[in-house]
Parts: sequence; C-alpha cells; structure tokens
Amino acid sequence: MSRHFLPATLILVAGFWHYGCASRILGIFPTPSISHQVVFRGLTLALRERGHELVILTTDPVNNPNLTNYKEIDLHALYDVFTKDVDWIASREKETWSEVFDTYMLKLESECDDILGHPELRKLYAPDSGEKFDLLLIEMLFYPSLMPLATRFDVPVIGMASLGLSFNIQYVIGNPIMPSHPSNWDTDDKVFGELTLWQRMKNFIRTWKYLYKYRTRYLPAQQAMARKYFGNDIPDISDIERNVSLVFVNQQSPITYLRPNVPKMIDFGGFHVTKKIKPLSKDLQKILDDSTQGFIYMSLGSNVKSVMLPNETREEFIAAFSKLPYTVIWKFEDEFLPNQPDNVLIMKWAPQQSILAHPNLKVFIYQGGLQSTEEAVSHGVPVIGFPVLADQDVHVSKLASLGVGKKLEILTVKRDELLGAIHSVVSDTSYKKRMLDLRNLLKDKPYDAMENAIWWTEHVIRHKGAPYLQSTTADEPWYQRQDMDIIFIISAGFLVALSFTLVVFFKLLICSIRAFNKLPASKKDKLN
Repeated sequence: MSRHFLPATLILVAGFWHYGCASRILGIFPTPSISHQVVFRGLTLALRERGHELVILTTDPVNNPNLTNYKEIDLHALYDVFTKDVDWIASREKETWSEVFDTYMLKLESECDDILGHPELRKLYAPDSGEKFDLLLIEMLFYPSLMPLATRFDVPVIGMASLGLSFNIQYVIGNPIMPSHPSNWDTDDKVFGELTLWQRMKNFIRTWKYLYKYRTRYLPAQQAMARKYFGNDIPDISDIERNVSLVFVNQQSPITYLRPNVPKMIDFGGFHVTKKIKPLSKDLQKILDDSTQGFIYMSLGSNVKSVMLPNETREEFIAAFSKLPYTVIWKFEDEFLPNQPDNVLIMKWAPQQSILAHPNLKVFIYQGGLQSTEEAVSHGVPVIGFPVLADQDVHVSKLASLGVGKKLEILTVKRDELLGAIHSVVSDTSYKKRMLDLRNLLKDKPYDAMENAIWWTEHVIRHKGAPYLQSTTADEPWYQRQDMDIIFIISAGFLVALSFTLVVFFKLLICSIRAFNKLPASKKDKLN
C-alpha cells in the first residue's frame, strides 16, 4: 500500500498543478468560412487539451458535448450576411480587390454588429457579469470593433490569421509595407515575377489609397460600432490593435514568398492537416482502388463552388475530362451535371484529405486555397490551380514557380489547354518528385508548430503580454515609415537643384546667343 502511495500522490499533485495553472481564454473567429475555422479550431482544441478553459465564438462549432472546458457560441448566422448572393468567379471578372472590399464594408459592419449584439456575448462582457479571462485570442482581418473586449476584461491579445496578413494589419503592427512584393494577396493586379516601373507605381498608389480608405472610412465606422456597445470612454481601437502581443500567421517558409516581418509575427502551418486519415466509404474506396491507371480529383473549395462556373467554362472542363483515360472525382455541389461523361463522378461533398492520401491520385485540380495547398503538399500530390479570390493567386503562383504544378486562368480556360496541363503534370514525373521533396522540406522543422504556438500563448498569459516584441515602427506616422519623408525631401531637393541648374544654364545660353547676335559680322566670321 505504502509503495503505491508516493507515485499516486505525485500524480495527483501534478494534476492539480497542471489545472491550477490553467487559464481562461476567450476566442473570437468571425469569418464565415470553414477553411478559416478549421485552422483556428486546431489551436483552440490543442489549448483545451493542455487544460485551459475556452469560450469560443465561431461560425462553425464543433458541437461535441463530450468536450469539457470548451464552450462555443454559435455565429453560423453570419453565413447569411457574408455569403448571400455571392459569386466569386463573377467577381474575379468584374471587380478588383479594392472594389470587392468596398462592396463588403457594409457586410463586415453588419457582421460586427451581429457579433457584439449576440445575447450570449453581451452577457459575457456586461459590466456586472463577473466574467474573468486571461487572454483574448482573436482573428485579425477586418474586425477591429471587437478589440475593446481586451480592455473590458483587461487581458493581453493574441491575433490569429488563417492566411497571410492583409495590408491593414501589416500597417497597424508596424510591418514594412511592400506594395509590389509577391506575398501580398490584397493587391488589384495579380502579377508575379519582375515588375515594370509602371506596374510598381500602380501598386504603390493603389496600396496607399486602400490604406487611406481603410483608416479614414472603415476604422471610424468600426470605432462608432465599438462605442455603441462598450461606451464612449473606450480607447482608440487602432491603438488596441497596434499593441497586440503576438500575431499567429498561417504561413510556412517552403510554400510562401518570404518577406521581412516584425518579431511579434509567429508563423505556423498545417494545424488542420490530419495525422490520422479517415477511411473512405466502401463504394468510393473501390472506385479509387479500381482506377489502376490513376484518377484526377477536382474541387474549387468551400467558398468557390463548381456550380458557380459559367456554362461555357463548365463545358470546357467536361469536354477535357471526357477525353481522359482516368476517372475524375469532381466536387460538384448539385445533384445533376449536364452532359456528365462516364468517367466523371460528382460528389456534393468530398472527404478531401482521404482522397488526397490515395496512392492512385495523379493530380489535384483546385482553386489555390491555402488549406488545400497545405493538404496537397502534405500528401505529395502535384496540382493544377485555378485561383479565384484573395490569396489563391499567391499560392498557385508559388507552387508553379517551384515546379510542382501549373497555373491556369479560370475565366478563359479552354479544353485543350486543360488537357495539355493534365497530361504534362501526369506524364512528367519530375512534378511528383519535386512535390515529394517539398513535402519532406515542409516536415523537416526544428520544432513542432503546434507546440510552438502553445508555448507562445502560455508565455503571453504568464507575462500578461509581450510588449518587448513591439516594433517602434508601429508608433510612427505613415510618412516616416521606410524614411518616405526623407526620400521625398532628398528627391524634392534634387529636383529643385536640377531645375535651378537647368534654368541658370538656359539663361546663360540665351545670353550667349543674344551676345553673339549683337557682334559685328567681321567678328562673327572670325569666331566661326
């Protein structure tokens, strides 16, 4: 009995110590997109496993009653606000990113209004609620009116992004603004590689025009929204956002266009990629196993849907697929596909990671979403990308530059072009080899990304913030960043000096000409 007493006591003490150090975390993830939410969910569930208690506002709850210390507030109704009457493929043809953001400003404001007015959240942040938290974990994208929750609970903030940071977030945390860097997904021109001076100038003007619009139109509206719910004495929401302790950003070096970042940005990746592949249904397993020549898998993701394709574009895909000697699994969100070829199987929903793990898969045709990109690389599957919105052009262009896939334009694709791309990727084994090398590179890390994120989260909680990671650039006005004011003064001084020199030279030349014209003819002949 006594020999078991000490180990049992140690286990109990360790358990009480572990849970005694547990913290209470409020997480808010407003973007109505499952591809965003699975990334956030990866971290929040891991923090729960560590013994922390979490209250999560999400558009896609896990809805698992067996999860203890994990309360969810359902924001699924935001889908009706954000995705109603949206056709992303049509938007790609008609609108630039700036125009898309203009369209969605009112929708984003409506989203924030719905969130802050949610009865369960209002009960939490009511002045007499008695609720206490140790950390605010929040999606950093376009929701600054939610930031006063940090002031209300007097807690540090960790931002989280399921994709590369938008310009407005880069600006507020003091990251260098590089308008023509290929990592930027929120630019109007999706041009990669060497840019002309004119292209760079357009990028510069459009970027700063967008930031001006964001900070002079959108931020004041968000500030008014915050005051509506938290009162007039709240701090400037931009100041709260600027002073976040950390920002977790879903970016991995091997598949990202690298750029300089401030220290408070912590990269991660692959949080949603499963380590245990779920089995396929018996029928689908048999179809894929019997596809001994291989099969093709196509999906345009959860936001962009194949049913959005114009009839002409859909017919080009169908015509190309009908000429293939392979089975085609197509995530098509309708019961019926007109002119469906015999070798094409449509599915409203597809178990993507399980399909990507099948050894007979030859190529993945997709829209370039970051989560799908991570899954493709993790399973070593070459890709053909048809980017449609946001960061998708960046990811497809990066993979194409690495020689693990091809990039095509969804608005103008023709059957012969698609067939050529498929045959090229399938028959040229170097695509597969390079993708396997990329997979190995992605896995070869000095630490586990999830464990690193958990350590940083608990570090911020222990020290009630991480102000030592704050870049002084974040406190500088826009014209001092990257010494733009000095560049302007030097350039202006150079132009003034050059103009003065040219004026003096011109006047001397005129005086010389006049003096020459006044000379007698005999002297002119001698000078000539």
